[in-house]
Amino acid sequence: MSDERISSASKPQLLRAALLAALQDGSYKVGDRFPSEPELIARYGISRATVREAIIGLEQDGWLRRLQGKGTFVSERPKLHRTIAVIAPYLYATESAEHRAGTDVMPILMQSIEHHARKHGLSISLYLDNMEVETERENLGAVFERAVDAVLVNYIGCESNLDCLARIVESEIPLVLFDRYVDELALDSVSSDNRTGSYRATLRFLDGGFPTVEFVTGVMDNTALRDRHDGYVVAMNERGLAPRVHVLKHEIGEGTDRINYDRTRDLVHSFDFPTAIFCADATRLAVVSQIVERLSVPYPNYALGCFDEPYLNLPEELLLVRVLQPLREIGRNAIDLTVRRLNGDAAPPAQVQLAPEILVTGAPTQSVAGS
Repeated sequence: MSDERISSASKPQLLRAALLAALQDGSYKVGDRFPSEPELIARYGISRATVREAIIGLEQDGWLRRLQGKGTFVSERPKLHRTIAVIAPYLYATESAEHRAGTDVMPILMQSIEHHARKHGLSISLYLDNMEVETERENLGAVFERAVDAVLVNYIGCESNLDCLARIVESEIPLVLFDRYVDELALDSVSSDNRTGSYRATLRFLDGGFPTVEFVTGVMDNTALRDRHDGYVVAMNERGLAPRVHVLKHEIGEGTDRINYDRTRDLVHSFDFPTAIFCADATRLAVVSQIVERLSVPYPNYALGCFDEPYLNLPEELLLVRVLQPLREIGRNAIDLTVRRLNGDAAPPAQVQLAPEILVTGAPTQSVAGS
């Protein structure tokens, strides 16, 4: 247990969190006598009322037991049955090489979240939005009916469902966003450092000799796509180049149906080669790669790149830059942060951003034309 004195202005939950950490890390064993109220008052410099409230809370949770005339002792670690609501926009993956690009992001995140939640003795209640903001709203409301202990959300609601997030916070239910964050509310979140990933990938294309980089993205209605856009723009500006941003609004089907294919085809046909094409997600890159190949552009005259794994069978001489998010680490950190909140950690909301890996494969076999 830390010997640092807690300010008299601190809330009892801060003391409870400090005492609970000592119980959880093995500083006190089962059966050990726990410090008395006077000892805790002297150690932390706080009032007796604050100490008593924190001790009573730990007793109620099963961590401590009082024996009349003998003192307070450490109990067996309580077996808590706590449930986390995990709200995600979808959950699917396909083995089809044609339609698989990018579809393993959510399954990998969910696998990591479930694995680490189980290690902490937590149960998961899964809610899917099917990429519908109204369904997300229903799911966010359901956490109150189901009386869950915490909520993890891959948030898609833009401004529409911020009031739902605020209500959860006001109800003192731990809330953690994963894979993205929001600007409007101070919330715990764990995501990739999308801005830095996009910045580094863009520079890799330019350092490879390409005169410009086309950036293809969906509607920037979340912080992940917005940060990827911003990182690209910063890199282009640093090199004195005009950003070339193309926003494609894809309908349901995410690039695999005819209307989305036609939109992408018209865009790619407008590009001046040589150029690199950097997509904000793997699904769009899968379609772009098909179209460029059908245009018979020589390999040294274009390069491709995206976030996540496109699962493309590309020739070795084609430069491919992938920004691979630390998905499993995002899941683990999201659970770790949730557990800290469940255990009484009252620190300010944390915005955790984890560095992605830049994976470069292939290279032009000759100098890029016009470079």
